Amino acid sequence: MTERINAANKAFWGESDSQTIQNAVDYAEKTGMGEVIIPRFNDRTGKPLWDLPEAVLLPSDMTIILDNCHIRHADDSHDNLFRNKNMWTPEGKTLEGEQHNIRIIGHGNAWLDGGKHNGVFEQTHRDNPGKFRGMLWQIPLNFSNVRNMEIRGIRFHETRYWSVCFHFCRWVTISDLHIENSGLYENQDGINLRCGCEFFTIQNITGWTGDDVIALTCLPWGSAHNHKVEGKSWDTHDVTIRNVIASSHGCGIIRFLCEGGAREYNITVDGIKDTTQSISGTTILMGTSDNHFADPPHSMPDFKNVVIRNITTCCQRALSIGETCRDVLIENVVTYGPNETGLRFYENFECENLTIRNLNFRSQAGTMDSVFWMNP
Repeated sequence: MTERINAANKAFWGESDSQTIQNAVDYAEKTGMGEVIIPRFNDRTGKPLWDLPEAVLLPSDMTIILDNCHIRHADDSHDNLFRNKNMWTPEGKTLEGEQHNIRIIGHGNAWLDGGKHNGVFEQTHRDNPGKFRGMLWQIPLNFSNVRNMEIRGIRFHETRYWSVCFHFCRWVTISDLHIENSGLYENQDGINLRCGCEFFTIQNITGWTGDDVIALTCLPWGSAHNHKVEGKSWDTHDVTIRNVIASSHGCGIIRFLCEGGAREYNITVDGIKDTTQSISGTTILMGTSDNHFADPPHSMPDFKNVVIRNITTCCQRALSIGETCRDVLIENVVTYGPNETGLRFYENFECENLTIRNLNFRSQAGTMDSVFWMNP
């Protein structure tokens, strides 16, 4: 039997833990073995820790096994932990060519850690435009233009920005992730699907986040053009989200937003529970009441074919809809605890063929503002 490639092997040692793992990955690609194990103990440093100052770049047909290991952003670094190698050059330009068959699988207590923050936030970019790399470089796992992916069995702790992000990826399974983002930093989302994502399954997600737990945001402007794939649509579609047991610091557990001609459709959400670990703003947020995104509004067919069922929540609002949508089913919703509002419809809400059934609204917040609240 062929010996498996272990990143701790002295033959792969480099000047940093990033280079050490990269050497192992490059060897696995060259030999066609296609799998690298990162163990708990780092023989190069003599510690049960891997500090990455630079991202490890993953080729196609590559599996990374995180075997009970602790991987951390190196102090003051500004780079991802892992990304596909065609995503960016050091200058931030996207390389051509779709990649395929990339897996990152955690065994045991495999966790990715934000480490000591480098002090770069969204406000830093507003105050110093063009001085620093963009915020997407802060994300531990970041992928663009990849088909056939799996991310499974990983714990994220105080990430510097979002935890996982995808652009123009397809046929992806994300499962058994636990996220521990306390809102210590700005915009600590969990899982983000940006433009052009299709055929995703997201399931068995737990924990708490500083912002949205799972966000599908198709916004085809600004930095999104850095990831645009010629010949592919901006649309995100055919996404299934199930068994999410989590909470958010004042934001949504599930967030949907599409503007600028991009569409979201064929979406199923089944089995969401708010845990009260933090005070979530809403369980499901469809669209927005923010004029920055809502003006100009998109057309009726842009957000359609959506099923939301089996929701148990104590969020401030069970569901919030500020959206122009079509063919939406909402069923089997139960609220409890400090929930204040059942369904909140913002002034830009407009829908064709909306079905709502089996709602059970209870509240221990003293008085419930309303079961249905339509903004004037």
